Amino acid sequence: MLDQIPRTADGFELEEIDGEILLYSPSSTRSVYLNATASLIWRLCDGSVSVGDIVHQLEDAFPEARDNIAGDVTRSIRLFVDNGAMVLEPVA
Repeated sequence: MLDQIPRTADGFELEEIDGEILLYSPSSTRSVYLNATASLIWRLCDGSVSVGDIVHQLEDAFPEARDNIAGDVTRSIRLFVDNGAMVLEPVA
C-alpha cells in the first residue's frame, strides 16, 4: 500500500458536527466517525502523494509518535477504501 496514491472518492465530505468529525456521503447517507488522526490523514490524501509520502510527512511532523504512524495511516486509508470514500491508484 505504501507505493500507492490515495485519492478521495467523489461525493464524500468531511463534516464537523458538535465537535465530532464525520466523513459523510449525502447521496448514500453513509457516515464514518473519524478521530483527529484519521481526519488529518484524510486531508493529506489529495491524489498527489503516495501513502509512503504521507507516512514520512507525519513522521517528520510528529517524531514522538513515529512508531505508530505507518500503522495508523494504513488502517485509516483501509477504512476509507472499505467504506467507498477513497480509491488507491498505482504510482505513475
